[in-house]
Amino acid sequence: MEDVINLFRETPKSFTLNKVFLLRSTWRCIYFLGFSTAYWFTRQTIRNTKHINHMKLQRLQAEQDKAELTKGLARSQNALLQAQISPHLLFNTLNFIYNSVQDVSPKASKGVLLLSEVMHYALQRVHEDGKTDLQHEIEHIERYIELNQLRFSYPLHLQLKCSGQLQGRIPPLILLTFVENIFKHGDLTDPSQAASIILSYNQNQLHFSTKNKKRKHRPGRGYGIGIQNAKTRLDEFYSEDKYTLAIQEDEQQHSVCLKIKLT
Repeated sequence: MEDVINLFRETPKSFTLNKVFLLRSTWRCIYFLGFSTAYWFTRQTIRNTKHINHMKLQRLQAEQDKAELTKGLARSQNALLQAQISPHLLFNTLNFIYNSVQDVSPKASKGVLLLSEVMHYALQRVHEDGKTDLQHEIEHIERYIELNQLRFSYPLHLQLKCSGQLQGRIPPLILLTFVENIFKHGDLTDPSQAASIILSYNQNQLHFSTKNKKRKHRPGRGYGIGIQNAKTRLDEFYSEDKYTLAIQEDEQQHSVCLKIKLT
């Protein structure tokens, strides 16, 4: 019996709990756990601070944009008031000139009337989508051609042909840009090479083409600016699969072919 008791009493030292080692291990665990927690909180604080600063920056940017928008609105309102006054004065003046020269020179009075109609179309309101009726654009082109015919004492050789049920909407003055280039840079005095403007409408697609003999002019007066503006406007209103614009020219002639899907 005593032998058994002695056996239990003589427990190996390796199985004895070392209190110092236990305390040190516990302290290390607490230390690393606290350090990790502090590190996590520090990272979260940095992230939250960055997020708050970003939100503040966005709010300041929004306030700045709002201020710029307010200034832009004020400028637009002033421009609108000026635009309302200037056309009113212009049309009253043209009406006065028309009435004054009507009995003296029918040709001059007709020119004033056509100019008034051309200016009125250029300043008139468009639809909510920013487009105008195709038929109105064509009527404007006809007035523009007639007005230019009056300006010269010699006939201008130009043909305008329209076919199909011309309907739908297009950006205003987009076709007129190419017509204006004919008068600015084309030679319309040669009856054997008369300029042509052709419009056709078929299956919701508008075909517009021009062709003219080029006038000899000094360098720097090419077709670039007007056509580039037309391309920019077309890109704003239509995607690449909705329109095509082909321009060809050589030393003698210049031609334009524009196709637009009006659906």
